[in-house]
Amino acid sequence: MTKVNRRDFVLGSGAILSVGSSIGLMTNAHANDATGAWTPLRDMPFPVQEIYPAAFRKSSDPGPSLKPKPLDILVNAGGMTPDDEYFNVTDAVTFYDPAYDAWGYGTPLPEPRHHLSLVNNNGLLYAIGGFARNDRGGWQMRSVCWRLRELNGRWERMRSLPHPQAESVCLSLNRYIHVVGGRAPAGSSNAQWSDHIDTDEHWYFDAGENRWHSLAPLPRPRNSSAGAVVNGVLYVIGGRTVSDGNMTAVDVYDPLADRWEAAKPMPKAQAGLAASVLNGKIYVFGGEYFKPGNGGVFAEAWEYDPDKDDWRAVAAMPRPRHGLGAVTLGNAIYVLGGASQPSGVGTSAALDRFEI
Repeated sequence: MTKVNRRDFVLGSGAILSVGSSIGLMTNAHANDATGAWTPLRDMPFPVQEIYPAAFRKSSDPGPSLKPKPLDILVNAGGMTPDDEYFNVTDAVTFYDPAYDAWGYGTPLPEPRHHLSLVNNNGLLYAIGGFARNDRGGWQMRSVCWRLRELNGRWERMRSLPHPQAESVCLSLNRYIHVVGGRAPAGSSNAQWSDHIDTDEHWYFDAGENRWHSLAPLPRPRNSSAGAVVNGVLYVIGGRTVSDGNMTAVDVYDPLADRWEAAKPMPKAQAGLAASVLNGKIYVFGGEYFKPGNGGVFAEAWEYDPDKDDWRAVAAMPRPRHGLGAVTLGNAIYVLGGASQPSGVGTSAALDRFEI
C-alpha cells in the first residue's frame, strides 16, 4: 500500500527529532516556575493519535437516585495507530477509570475511524465524522455518525452530517451538539488529505428532531483547532489553515444571538492541540507546527480566563505531543495519546493528569 502522508511536503526525520527535542527541553526547563502539576498515569492500551475523547459514565443505571450519574470515566474511540506503512486506523473503544488507574475496552466502532469526535450530549455519547482508510486512500472523510447509550451497548446510527466534515470542533452547548469549522471535500474526490479544504460551516444537531441545522459560520475557516464551552458560550481556539499554517485566533460563539466575536488571541500559534475546562477556565495543551523541511511539537500549556479575556502560561507538558485529547474528570484534566513528533511519527500511549 502506498504510504499515506497528510502534508503536501515531507518532513526530514532528522530535523523533526532535533527541533522537537529542543522545544521540549527549553519549555520544560521552566515548568517548575509556572502554576500546575503533572502526574504520569497508566498508559493507554496502545499508542494512538488524532483523537477527540470525551467524559462518560460507567453505568446508565440510576439506582435509588433520580440524579444523573456522574461523568466518572473518559472514553476514546478510533484514531491512528502506528505501523510500517505510516499508520493504521482502529475501531477500538477504550476507557479509563481514574478510581483504579485502569483501562478497559468498550464496544468497538462499526467502522475504524481517525479524527473521530466524541461528544457527551444529554447523557449519550456521540461519535461524529472522522476519516476512514482502505485501498482507495487514508483520508476518506465520513458524514456518518453514531451514538452509544451505555459503554458496552450497541452503537446506533444517527442522522448523518449534511455532508462530510472533520477535524472540526465538536461540543455540546445548551443540550445541542455543535460542529464548527474543520475541513470538507474540495470536490468529488474524497480519499487523500489533499482532497479537502478548510471550511467555516457551523451546524447543530437537535436529537429531538433528529436533524442538523445551520448556524452563523465561523469567521475564519480553519482546521485542527481546540474548543471549549464556558458560561454558555463556545470557544474555537487556535488551529491552522491548509494554505497559511497555524493561527493564534480565538473566536467566541454566542448561541442566543447566533453571532461570533473575537477574543484575545493565543500567545503562540498552535494547531493539533487539545483543550478542556476546569473551574471556569480553559486549559490548552500541546500541538504541532510545520515548516518546509522542518517541524516540531509544542510543550506549552496555557490557561485562558474568560472573565479577564486573558492568557497565562501554566506548567508545560512533561511529554510534549500533538493530536492528543484532554478530558476533565473531577478536579483534574486528563491528557492522553497524541504523537511526540509532527504528523504520524512518534505515536504515544501516554496519559498524564494535570491539576491546578
